[in-house]
Amino acid sequence: MSEQNWMAVELKNVVVVKPHGELDMNNSFQFKSFVKDTYINAGKSNVILDLSEVEYMDSSALGVLLGLQRAARLNGGSLVLCGLHENLARILKITSLEGVFKIYPTIEEALKFFLEGA
Repeated sequence: MSEQNWMAVELKNVVVVKPHGELDMNNSFQFKSFVKDTYINAGKSNVILDLSEVEYMDSSALGVLLGLQRAARLNGGSLVLCGLHENLARILKITSLEGVFKIYPTIEEALKFFLEGA
């Protein structure tokens, strides 16, 4: 997979990153480097991952999500997830990771977490 399968936008002090297609061993580490190097390590450590267009995620991608969450926390921010399809929500539940992440149904609700300090 040679093309970049994600986009990012900055809204106030929050970065919204929206991957699409598949997050797997072919691209998950490139995705992690992009988010971590471009935003988290540059002081923009409040991150929303909008997973509404992710069709498939493997265990390497789950590891990447955990790593990004840790990096955000170590840099004084937070990482939240939103827009999970039923299959992704089920993967998080099966792996007992649903309680590890803050998860919101929509970007708007995830933004409230950061903008209203919820």
